[in-house]
Amino acid sequence: LGSKVANTFRSGTYTELTTSESTILYRVWGGKASEIGPYWTRTAPRGPTQSAIDSALNPAWGNTATNVTKIQVPAGVKIYEGVSAPQGGLVGGGSQIFVPKVDASWIVK
Repeated sequence: LGSKVANTFRSGTYTELTTSESTILYRVWGGKASEIGPYWTRTAPRGPTQSAIDSALNPAWGNTATNVTKIQVPAGVKIYEGVSAPQGGLVGGGSQIFVPKVDASWIVK
């Protein structure tokens, strides 16, 4: 990953892996943030405020974190996993997974 993405992980540290089985991930979004994007978490969100803290979602970026999307990533997809870095005065520390290409058909309704 390039430095821009790597630096969203604490200490720029993450693990590159390929899913060996289908994997459930979550994304909080709203405002300027769209439903489909590269940043996800294994942790089911516990509300907008907690999500903003755990994922270091700077309010200036416009993600209101008021919506949640759940996806089921199939086996064989490359992902990058680590801990979210502090950003914009927020501590981070939550589960963070970067998925370069998310397919909308993975959304669990």
